[in-house]
Formats: sequence, structure tokens, C-alpha cells
Amino acid sequence: MERSAEDHLKILLRTRGLRFTPDRLRIFRALADAGKPVSVPVLISMVAEDGVNQATVYRTLEQFLAVAVVQTVLLHDGVVGYELIPPFSSHHHHFICLDCGAVQDLPAGRVDTALDKSLEGTGVRVMGHKVDIYGQCEKCHAESP
Repeated sequence: MERSAEDHLKILLRTRGLRFTPDRLRIFRALADAGKPVSVPVLISMVAEDGVNQATVYRTLEQFLAVAVVQTVLLHDGVVGYELIPPFSSHHHHFICLDCGAVQDLPAGRVDTALDKSLEGTGVRVMGHKVDIYGQCEKCHAESP
């Protein structure tokens, strides 16, 4: 029987000496529901109705980073976003528009194949990676002179 993402989170937190709390679960669910990297202010607004305060969001994100539940993504204008990482979401890369800030998920396949080929014979052991590509989305490119 396959474990749910929430069950996996509960086990991971407990093995790392952290409690599985209702607030942590609400923040985890908000990140899962977002389906894309979100900034701290956006995340705070997503969980505020549930009574989760700003300090709890910041503290939980720090803990989620430390135990590899989330990763950071540099968004438009230097804003940092947070998103779930495998096994809590699928492995993918990002295209971030420098004009409008839109974030598009990119399938990992060809990028990962190219990375694997470039590392052949180097003797390195890759533990993970992330690729963020910056430029103009199709709409902004069409509107630019």
C-alpha cells in the first residue's frame, strides 16, 4: 500500500524530531494546493483564515527546508518562492518570466538526460538538482518591441 504525502510528512517530521502539528499540516496542504512556488506573503494569506500566524509560517518553512520538504525558487524581481519537492511533488524545472513574473513548470526529462550525459565519467555523485530558466514568456515576448 502506497503512503499518502501527508503520511510521509508525518513520518519524516517525527524521525527528524519534529512534531506533526495541525499548523504544519495546513501549511503543507497550502503548498500542495498552490501547485507552484509561492512567496511567504501569499502563503501567509492562504493559511491566515485557518488561524496560522506569520511567525509560524516562517518557522515552518525553515523547518521544511531543513528536512527537505520544500525548496526555494527565485521568482520575479528577486522574490523567493517555496514549493514542495519529491517525494511530495513531481520532479520538474521552472521557466520564470522576467517581465510578468509568470512561472511555468517544465518537464525534467530532456534537461535531466543532458545533465546525466555531461556528468558521465566525472566520478561525482549527484544528490539532487534544480534548474530555473529566466527569460520572456510567449505573451511578453510577443508584446515586446
